[in-house]
This record gives sequence, structure tokens and C-alpha cells, in this order.
Amino acid sequence: MDIVRRLARLPLLAVMIALCAAVVTIGARASAPHVASTLDAVERDRDHITIDLRPGAQRTQVFDSDGNPIGILLNDIDREIITLDQVPDEVLATIVAVEDSKFWLHNGVDLRATARALASNVSAGGIASGGSTITQQIVKLRVVGSERSFNRKIREAVIAARLEEDFSKEQILEFYVNEVYLGNGAYGLQAGAETYFGKDVSALDVGDAAFLASLIRSPGLFDGFDQNISTMTRRRSRSLQQAVDARIITEAQRDAFERRPLPSRNLSPRRTDVTLRRDYFLVEVRRALLANPALGDTYQARFSQVFGGGLRVWTTLRPELQRAMRTSVAEVLPEGTGEFEVSIVSVDPSTGAVLAFIGGPAFSDSEFNLATQGRRQPGSSFKPYVLSAAIERAGLYPFDTISGQGPCVFPNPPLDDYKVSNFANSPGRVATLAQQATASSNCAFVRLGLVTGLDEVVGMANRLIGRSGEDSYLPYPSISLGAQEITPLEQALGFGTFVNGGVRMEPFYVTRIENNFGEVLYEHAPHGRRVVSSVTADWVTSVLEENVRSGTGTRAQLASGQAAAGKTGTTQSFHDAWFVGFTPHMSTAVWMGHPDEQVPMGEIQGRRATGGWIPARIWSSYMERALENTQLRGFPPAPPPSRASQYLFLSGDTCSIAVAVTPSEPPLEFDLPCSMVRPTADNEFEPLPDALCKVAVPAADGETRFEWIRCTQIATELRARATEPVGDTDESIPQGSTDQTGGDPGGDGTQDDQA
Repeated sequence: MDIVRRLARLPLLAVMIALCAAVVTIGARASAPHVASTLDAVERDRDHITIDLRPGAQRTQVFDSDGNPIGILLNDIDREIITLDQVPDEVLATIVAVEDSKFWLHNGVDLRATARALASNVSAGGIASGGSTITQQIVKLRVVGSERSFNRKIREAVIAARLEEDFSKEQILEFYVNEVYLGNGAYGLQAGAETYFGKDVSALDVGDAAFLASLIRSPGLFDGFDQNISTMTRRRSRSLQQAVDARIITEAQRDAFERRPLPSRNLSPRRTDVTLRRDYFLVEVRRALLANPALGDTYQARFSQVFGGGLRVWTTLRPELQRAMRTSVAEVLPEGTGEFEVSIVSVDPSTGAVLAFIGGPAFSDSEFNLATQGRRQPGSSFKPYVLSAAIERAGLYPFDTISGQGPCVFPNPPLDDYKVSNFANSPGRVATLAQQATASSNCAFVRLGLVTGLDEVVGMANRLIGRSGEDSYLPYPSISLGAQEITPLEQALGFGTFVNGGVRMEPFYVTRIENNFGEVLYEHAPHGRRVVSSVTADWVTSVLEENVRSGTGTRAQLASGQAAAGKTGTTQSFHDAWFVGFTPHMSTAVWMGHPDEQVPMGEIQGRRATGGWIPARIWSSYMERALENTQLRGFPPAPPPSRASQYLFLSGDTCSIAVAVTPSEPPLEFDLPCSMVRPTADNEFEPLPDALCKVAVPAADGETRFEWIRCTQIATELRARATEPVGDTDESIPQGSTDQTGGDPGGDGTQDDQA
């Protein structure tokens, strides 16, 4: 059979050469000198050329976590590959009738049409018309190019014959209906059906096919939908008449199709379906794909795959969560956000899957993603990272005690001293780390950061948030108060580490990638690293859970009874407000502020826009919706401690105590090294038994002199001095103290020794 088919090609080749020779003889300009070389090239092409009918560049389709389409990724070419059985028979028949009525009969070249075209070209003095078959058009697209010359036409005809030897008519036609350009960026029948009619290819009819067939020879004729309308109307009429001549439709059907208006706008889903438009999440997916080594070793190779490989990409997106986010913002802020914006992001703490986010206003208004790119100061929502470092690296416990009294001042060489006030200028108190966290004490957490070590705080924050190198945090005292910036996504991941037992999962958007043949190119396997122990994670979780129950985050409580944990954050001058929290199922960060600059938010709904006022309420409203019908779960309890509570202080810190001498006199006040005191139940300090206080006592000569007396014995000593006869008082000075000259006693516990 193959020999028979090849023999059948010989007359064709002979006729083509004869026709070309005749044209040369008649006088085709400049053709004669190239005939011999052309024939040699044709012979080589026919025997050795490789004809590739693999699909051309095509769109990448993106789906949400349930497999619903959410977007299309393409560059300049919009193409979706289809099979012939997806196209109605009468539509295929119309395309063939218009473009190549002898397609099913010829062997690649329509000799009659070619002869007509050659005669026309000779009379025109050059290449004026082609007479190309569908097979020749494919050769033109894939092999010989579009140069207008006799040489190219000879090669085109001979290679078309070879193409029909190697492929079936069905294969050739299927390639053609996927490859042909139809204008307005649409390649192939599927994209053409969507662009001009808003239909799937299976819904096309003969009237639609006649319009599309009219575009094949001049695809740019109708770009913009308002050009050359009369010309397009005539071309469609001619195509419809060809369908009548081929007995595909009747004249009455033709007349009905003629009355249809031409398409007036681009109806491609990527333009009309808001769920498929380019948006914040789709941009993150695109970024992830272009960085995925499974799609190529180089950026260029990955770009080609993403924007032309016809990939099918499944993502982590849960659109119902995005809707719940926007609904919750509108519920809490029915009057709108004004010049400010709210960004929310949720992740699955057990896998790192980015489930949904609000990246900002409409994507067309601002392509800056506040959820992933918006670095803002976190304020007190940074304090859990400090607490984590204190527990993990300094061996502390949430029930250890520290002073939160303020205002407070800390040395900060070579810069000026770092001066800190508590929120609303609260005087603060001495309390446990857990209590200081629920009260969000600034002075307490600056002290805690310094006690722990700022380098340890930086290291812990970097590990929890996922930073390194030049992106790392810096060891300034202000880091404990969230003075260095962070994104909502980083916050959701960092807090999610606590509920995930101390393992930080890497964020991801893409779960699975298939090529256009359905072959799996990539399937995501969640991966993470342990950054804190499970014990530390459980202790921090217990503190943050208590903060939602009774601290600054009470407005984040969930009415369902679901356990929740989290922390508020409000920056100086109310530029930024946060609530970051989690349940066993999900970790979510809510930020509110100005999208472009630091602008104080002032009063919102009658109060300053703190993290506990607006973001906490949005978080609660959203999480109630997000976790609706989800089984209630609790957090694992913190393990029992291995020691008793201890009081934490900085070297050189002084603590104030008050010692009562008589009920009728005001107490004496002393500043002692904090190592010589202990906190009391009423948030004050009391001296340790061996602590010494420098006390003014009356001397024998009637003068007042200073002596070092045990602080716990001041009242007793002074009463005794008042009743004893005049004489030497050296015996009352504890061993190790100086005489009454006022010098410092030796031993530990003095201010000099603690400096």
C-alpha cells in the first residue's frame, strides 16, 4: 500500500514541476535561475525532513482545590487543544468546504486549484494567490514559512504530499483546527468559539463556523470587533453559500444565518468570567509555577511550559473562604474601610497550604498583594515570637515572673537610651510572663527580650517566620515590640507553627500539575522543619489561648465554642492593627491599615482602631464561617513544669521597695538591685532576708548618719535605737558591713556588684 501511495505521488510531482517550468517559460521574473536549486532542495526535503504535528503553544488552565476552574495563564497565544469528536460534524464540514473542498479526495495538493493560482500569479507578475489545501497550510505553518515565492510553493506542495503519506486525514484535520489562527489572540476552534461566541466548540453551528472560516485567510481583519464589518459580512455570506453548495445547509438556513449580527465584543471567559480573571491568587500561582524545577531547568523553559504548554494546574485555593473573608469584613465594617484596607490570609498549619487571602482592593486597581508583599510593623502580635525564644532558648516558663512596670528605660549604646511606655501609659505591674502577654505589657516584653538575648529572639523569629540572610531581623531592643516589618502570610505561617507542634511548614499554592496529555509532572509533598520543640509550642499555645479567653483578644472568641488562640497588635500612632490567631484547623492573620503609607487610623466606630477592636472581630466573624460544620477540637495541654517559678530581671536593674517603720509614718522607699528582692502577691516587691538598705539613723552627737541595715529589720532596729542609751552602735551593723561613714558594704547584692 505504501508503494502504491508513493507511486501515486509521482504524477503529482511531475505535474507540479511541469507547471512551474511552464510558468518560468512564460516569463516569471527571476524564477529560472533558481529552478535547479529548488528541485534539489525539494528532493532533500521530501526524503529527510521531519514533520512535527505536536500541538502548538496553548493556554494553561488553573483549578481550585475542588477542581473548579479559577483562571487561565497565557502569553500572546490563547489555545486549548480539542479532538475532532468534540466538534459537530456540520461545523467540520463547513470549515472543509470553505478552506479545502477536495480535502478528503486529494493527496495533499489540489491540482486544479494550484493551476488556477499559478495562472493568476503569472498574470499578476508574482505570487498573488495561493490555492493552498489544508495540508499545504500546515506545511506553511510548520516547515516552509510564509515567504511569497515560487520556490516556497514548490516545496510546500511536495512536502504536503509527504505529510499525507505519514499522517491520516483525521490527524491532519485535527491538527489544523487546533493550530489555525482566528484573530484577537484566538488560536484553534475552541479559543475562537469562546472569543467570538462565548461558547464551547461543541455548541458551534454552521453560522458560527462560516464566520470563523472567513477569518482563516485574514485573521487580523476583525481585530477589535469594529473593523471591516462590511467585508466580514460579505466573507461570511460567501462561506455560507459554500456550505449550501456542499449541501450542509439549505438556502433557508443560509438566509437565517445571514440575519445574525456579527460578534461585537470579546466573549472569552478570561475576559467575561470574573472567576477566571487575573487576580492576586493567580499571580502567586504563576510565580510558583515559574520557580518550579519540575517544569524546566531554566526560567525560559519554565516560561514556555507555563504560558504555552497547555498545563492543568490544581491549587490550594478554597474560594468559599475568600468569600467568607469579604463577607466578614463587610459585616464588621458595614460603612466600608474608607482609605484603609483589610488583608486576611489563611493557611493550613499542618501542610502549609495557602487556602485563601484578600490581597487588597480589586486587582485592576492595585496589583500589590498586601497579603504576601505588604510588610508592616506587627506591634504586639510579634510578642509570641519573643516568648518562644524565652522558653526554647533561655529555659523560661510562662509562669516565671517579670516586671512590666513603666515607663521604662533601657541602655542602647551607642544610641540614646531606649524609652518605652505601656499601652495608654499604663503603670504596669509585676506578673507572670503569661499575664504580661495577656496584658500585652511593653515594658515586660522588652525586658524579656533582653533577658533572653536579642540574638536569640532574632534567631527564633527568623526560623518561625522563614527569613534568612539579608532578609533577617536585626537585634535591636525594639524588636520585642514588633518594630520590624512582617507580612500577613508570614504571620499566619509563624503562628501556625505553634499549633503544628513546633514544625513550620513551607507555604505552597500548587498541589498538582499535569501536561496536556494528562501526564503528572508534579505533585506536591508537604515539607517543613522543626523550629521549636513541641513543649515550647504547647506552652506558647496555652498563653495565646488564655489571651483569647481573658486578655486583649477576647473579641476573637468563637461563639461555636471552638478553641482559639491568638494575639493582638497595634503599632505606634495606630498605623497598623493586627489580630493573628489559630484553631487546631487553621491559622489566620488579619491586618488593617493604609495600603501605601503610614497613616493613623483614628477612631473607627467610636474607638481607636486597635488590633483588639477591629481585626479581632473580623477574625472571629471569618473563622466562624470558615469552620462552620467543622468538628470542635481542643489544643493539647501544656506539659507540667520541671521547677518552680522564678523572678526574671536584668543585670543592673533596680527595683523599688517600701518599708514601713511605724503605722503613723510614711514608709521608707529604697531602690535595690532586683537580685535582692522578690515579687509579692499584690504586684509589689519585698526584700530578700539578706538584702541591705542604706538607712539614716540618729548618732550620739545628734547628727544623722547612714548605716547598712538588713531591710527586713529596719523597723526593729530604728525602734531599738530610739530607746537605747547613747553609745557606740557598731554592734547593730551586720557582719560584713562598714562603719557609720556611709561606705558600701562588701559582698554580693550591692548596686556596684550588680552593675
